[in-house]
Amino acid sequence: MGFWDGKVVLITGGTRGIGLALAEGIAPSNASLILTARSKEELEKVSSSLPVSIDNLFLFPADVSDDDSVKRLMVETFNKFGRIDIVINNAGVGLRGKVCDINPDDLERAFKVNLFGPLNMVQQTIPIFKMQGQGTIVNICSLGAVRPVPNIGGYSASKAALMSLMQTARLELQPLGIKVINVFPGSAKTGFRDNALGVSYPENEPRLSRVSPDLVASRIISGIEGGKNNIFITWPDKAMAFISGAWPGLADKLVFWAFRRKKG
Repeated sequence: MGFWDGKVVLITGGTRGIGLALAEGIAPSNASLILTARSKEELEKVSSSLPVSIDNLFLFPADVSDDDSVKRLMVETFNKFGRIDIVINNAGVGLRGKVCDINPDDLERAFKVNLFGPLNMVQQTIPIFKMQGQGTIVNICSLGAVRPVPNIGGYSASKAALMSLMQTARLELQPLGIKVINVFPGSAKTGFRDNALGVSYPENEPRLSRVSPDLVASRIISGIEGGKNNIFITWPDKAMAFISGAWPGLADKLVFWAFRRKKG
């Protein structure tokens, strides 16, 4: 029996980008999938393309930043499947703009979705995991949480807060048999930038990395299977994270050089 066989997996933001790629990657493995997103229409559109039986698929429109919405999601999910094995906090929103120009309302929205959304999910999930004696929480953080670059300070701050919060949760929940995994993807080829808050992204904005959502999903899936605590998608991503921790001044110079070269 495979790792995913029979598992109940909940994915937030499951209709686009990395979330959709995760659903497509897990669906053939005989797992039950719960997909949630704000748009009921997008959920219904996605459902027809997934290779999973109707009995193993549950679609629930929800806003992760809304407490009541998340409570209803967890109640309905547990009522349908009687358990939850893995929760993947993927829903997120971008925010672009220089620190001196960030709109506080945009920053508040980013924190509501990127930090308080996963917190809502975790707090509603933990009682179920405690009752089961096991469970896995996966948080899609960002390479920007450990290596910020110009113009995404607000977004990076929200993801750095998520990283720190869930690192603490890992220590608190490990004795209960609950595993917490943080994922640090770089820039993926999705519509994420098109839907970001703040100032629009120019086409030639530098990226430290750029990979397909399918690659991101496959590395996340294999990382979960391998029991990793932290998942980096590429070796350059992991190297940049290491350099940022060991030699932050060097990391600053590398990022500055990359952005200056692109503008030149």
